[in-house]
Amino acid sequence: MSEPNQVEQLSVRALFNSKIQYVVPIYQRNYAWGATEIEQLIQDISDAAGFIIQSAETATAKQAKYYLGSLVVYERTNHSHQSNVVYETIDGQQRHTTLSILLAYLKHRKVLDEDKLEGLDINLTFDSRPKSSRALDDIYRGKTNGESEEPNIHAAFNITQRYFKTKGLDAEAKTKHFFEYLLENVTILRVIVPPHTDLNHYFEIMNNRGEQLEKHEVLKAKFMATLDNDEERSCFSVIWDACSNMKRYTQMGFQSDLRKEVFGEDWQTMPVSFEAIQEKQMSKLQKQDAMTLREIIDNKESGSISDDNEREKEERFGTVIDFSNFLLHVLKLIKTEDNVSLDDKKLIGAFISKDDGLKVGAKAFVYELLKYRILFDSCIIKPDQHDEKRKWSLLRLNAYKNGTSLSPEYPNAFSSDQNEKIRMILAMFHVSYPALVYKRWLNDALRILNNQVTDKGRLEVYGSSYLRELEDLSDSYFDEICGDSKLEFTESNIGILHQGTGVQNFVFNRLDYLLWKRLSDNVSFDGIGKKELGKHFDDFQFSFRTSVEHYFPQTDPSGASKMKDVDRFGNLCLISPSSNSRLSNYSPSDKKKFYQENNRAESLKQAMMMSYSDWGPEGVGHENILNHETEMIITLRNQ
Repeated sequence: MSEPNQVEQLSVRALFNSKIQYVVPIYQRNYAWGATEIEQLIQDISDAAGFIIQSAETATAKQAKYYLGSLVVYERTNHSHQSNVVYETIDGQQRHTTLSILLAYLKHRKVLDEDKLEGLDINLTFDSRPKSSRALDDIYRGKTNGESEEPNIHAAFNITQRYFKTKGLDAEAKTKHFFEYLLENVTILRVIVPPHTDLNHYFEIMNNRGEQLEKHEVLKAKFMATLDNDEERSCFSVIWDACSNMKRYTQMGFQSDLRKEVFGEDWQTMPVSFEAIQEKQMSKLQKQDAMTLREIIDNKESGSISDDNEREKEERFGTVIDFSNFLLHVLKLIKTEDNVSLDDKKLIGAFISKDDGLKVGAKAFVYELLKYRILFDSCIIKPDQHDEKRKWSLLRLNAYKNGTSLSPEYPNAFSSDQNEKIRMILAMFHVSYPALVYKRWLNDALRILNNQVTDKGRLEVYGSSYLRELEDLSDSYFDEICGDSKLEFTESNIGILHQGTGVQNFVFNRLDYLLWKRLSDNVSFDGIGKKELGKHFDDFQFSFRTSVEHYFPQTDPSGASKMKDVDRFGNLCLISPSSNSRLSNYSPSDKKKFYQENNRAESLKQAMMMSYSDWGPEGVGHENILNHETEMIITLRNQ
C-alpha cells in the first residue's frame, strides 16, 4: 500500500506502466475533450519539445521537462483487476484519457522500436462504462473503423491523426522526436489521497473550491503598482474590470451613472484618453461626497434595480476568446515590432521583461484595451443564446430611453445584408481555428477595424470596407496554404486538395462561405441552387466540424469496386466527428437518406454532393464527382 499523501513526479512512460491500473469511477463525467483541448495539449508538448508547428512567434526552446499538471488518485485495496496496484482517478481523467489516445497513435505509427514500448499499455478503464473502456482498447489495437460505441474517444483519435498531418508532425522523424520527448520528458504529478477519504465529498470540494489567482489578476496588480496615486489606480481598476468580463459589452461593466458620463447618452462615444475617463470618475465621486444620506440611498436603490435588469439581458452572450488571450491580442496590436505569442501560458512573460519590467505603460495600455474591447464587442461575433438558429450574433450596444433611465438594446452592427455576410465570414474564421493560440484571424480583424475607423470619437466602421478586408484576409490565408500561388492551382500544389483527411478545416469552411454567399445571390452550381438545397441552405450555420468525410466511403460495405481516387477533393466534405463515426462506411445513398430524414446537411458542399443521384468510382457517378470538384475548385479560387 502506498504512503498517505504520497506525491510523485511521473514521466508519461511511468504513467503507462502496464503493472498499474487506473479506474475512472462512475461519479465522474464522460470523456468530453474536443478539438480545442486536444490540439492545445499537442501544441503545448510540441512547444516544450522545441518544435515550430505554427510560426516563429509560438516557438520555444526545448525544455528539459514539461509539467503537464496533476493526477489525483485514491488507491483501491479491494479490487478484481490483475494489476498489482489499482488507483481510482479523482481528478485528471480528461488529460489521462487524451494521453492514452496519444499512446494509441504512437503504437499505430510504429516510429519507435518495440523494445522502447515494452512495459507500456493502455491502463485506464471506466467503472460501469464498458463502452468507454472498449473504445480505448479498440483504438490501441488498431480497430478504428466502423461505427463507434463511444464516439467522443474515437473522434479524439481522428482529431489527433489529422492534427499531426495538417501541422506537418506526421513525418516519421518529427513523430519519433515528439513521442520520445512525450514518453521521457513530459511529467505529470500523481497525488495519492489518504485512505478512508470521503471521495465524493473530496471530488465536490476540489471542483467547487479549487480556484487560484489567475495570471491576468497578477498582471493587473503589476500594472497598478506602477501608477502614482490612488485616483489613477482606481480609474485603471474600473476600466480593467469592465474589460475583463468577456461575456458582456464593455460599457455595461461601468456603473450606470458613470457609463453615461464616460460614453455619452447613447453609450457610443469613445473617451479621448485615460485622463478623460479619470476626470469623469473623480467628478462622479465628488458629486457623491456632496450628496445627502437620503439621496445616496435613493440613488443606490434606483441604480441597483437598473443594473440588475441590465445584467439579466447580458446573460445571453458568450465569447469567442477569454480575457487572458484578449490581453495578448491587444499587446500584439500595439507592440508591432515584437513577436507576441497568443499562448496565454506565456501571458506574464509577454508583458514583463526580467531586466526592464513592464514593456508598456499602464495608462496607455488600459486605454488601448478599452478601445479594442469596444471594437471587439461591436464588430466581432458572439455566441448568442437567444437565437439558436443563427448561433452567432453580430450586434452593437445602443442605449434607449426607458422612462427616466437608459436601457441596453442590441441592433445589427451594420446594414442587414452586410451584417449577415460579415457574421458568416467571421464565424467561418472562428470555427476553422478553434484553439485560442491559433486565432491569428482575430488579431488581423482587430487591426483591420482599428485602421478602418472613420470617426475616432465613436469608433465607427463602414461595413462594406470591413467585409472587403475580411474577404481579402480569407484569400491571403488560402494563398498561404496553396504556397503563395495567387489562388491558382497547378500540378505542383493541387495535391493539397487531394489528400483525404489531411485537407485543412479552413479550406472546407472557406468554400462553404463562398458557396453560401453565391447561393444567396442566386448563383447555381452544376444546376444546383438554393432552391434545390432547400432547408440545407436556409438553416446552414458554421459550427465546429472537424472530421473529413469521404462521401463515397474508403471501405465500401457492399463489396463493390473501390474508388481508386477516394481521397480527391470532389469526394470530401467536413462534418462533425460523431456523424463521421456513425456514417463513415455508409453508402452515398444511405448517407443521403439519413440527412434527408434529419433535414440538415452539415456542410453546403455536402448538401450539393447529396443532390446528385449517382456518386461512385465509375461511370456517371464518377463524372458527377469530377464535375462537382471542378465547380468547387473554381469557387475556392474566388473566381
